[in-house]
Amino acid sequence: MWIAASPLQKRLVAALEDDTEIKATDFPEAELIAEGEILAASPLLGEFVELLLEQWRDLDDQVAATRLICFGLKKNTFRDAFIHAIDALTESGFDDLSSFAKALDSRASDDESSLHIRLEAVNGLTQFALQLPRLTPYAVTGVLRLLDVDDDWAKAKLCRIASILHDQLAWPDAIDSLKTLTRCEACATEARQELGFVEMANAFRSGDLTSMTSCFARSATWFDESASLAEDAPRARMYATIASALANTLTSDTTRFPDIRSLNENAQWVACYCAPRVGAAWLAPPPEAELEWIPLLAPIGSSPVLDPISLLASALQLFEKVRSVRVFVNGQWEYRAPSGISKLAEQGRFVGTMRTWLRGSATTVMTAEGRARLESNIALTGVSPGKH
Repeated sequence: MWIAASPLQKRLVAALEDDTEIKATDFPEAELIAEGEILAASPLLGEFVELLLEQWRDLDDQVAATRLICFGLKKNTFRDAFIHAIDALTESGFDDLSSFAKALDSRASDDESSLHIRLEAVNGLTQFALQLPRLTPYAVTGVLRLLDVDDDWAKAKLCRIASILHDQLAWPDAIDSLKTLTRCEACATEARQELGFVEMANAFRSGDLTSMTSCFARSATWFDESASLAEDAPRARMYATIASALANTLTSDTTRFPDIRSLNENAQWVACYCAPRVGAAWLAPPPEAELEWIPLLAPIGSSPVLDPISLLASALQLFEKVRSVRVFVNGQWEYRAPSGISKLAEQGRFVGTMRTWLRGSATTVMTAEGRARLESNIALTGVSPGKH
């Protein structure tokens, strides 16, 4: 058990216990640097990093401060403090995080460290890479290192990271890594679910409708396999329904309607009970976002006329929302959508959005001639599903 020993440490602990604001003016640089290694190895690492960052521009010795923070990232054994420090660095707004990335890379490869800490180091490297893509090799290397560890729990936590590196940073070997993880019994369900999402992303990156449809079909297969391996897999079941519906509508197969009741139940379960683990909120979208799939797919089985392009446009818009991750940019957190959307998908988004608008009340402001001209232009722009 760690016990505060020095006056500085006791002041910090007292402020935390009283839930009062910790002001940098109460903890000057000289005191912090003097006890730097002790603080960096303690449960106060997060507060130590925050205090240094708050007065960073005024520090007399930024090199020493950087060294001490890196020391903490390499040596600290308190998981919550470790996560706190990474969060503080993520929100620092630094243009150069390479020194801290190297420290986290060292920790991720440290066989003497707990796997909980090593995994959080890879999480941190991924967050750094989302801000500064040149740091992506560190995150990729971290994932590859942990693929080889003999621990099912750690491997299971890599699945989401691998899919983020695919969706956001175009890691070409993400699919192979996820397929490797499917051979791990403890994470076979999670790995297959992420492969389903990766194939959905690939569908929206496809340059032709044949490829797009195939990706949606593979996505549905991965989700179905994921659901079959678990007693309770509401997210996998709901996305199997979604991917299958998208594949069917693009091939003009109107005989296979999605099970909206099942989708409704699974989506509500996901929104209410599938919260991200502690320290992983940045990996997940707002939970209520996934409820939007219900009204999106509901018309498929009830409408006599279905416009696949309008459905595709809405599905792309929602997919970008539910697969966004939180990234700290320009002093604030924002949700960033997956990258690499193809020109075909973007064209489908435009055409589908315009068709939806034409069917809406907004068209009341248009003349019949204007509407006919706009419909003609959209028809020339659009691609007919089924004509591969």
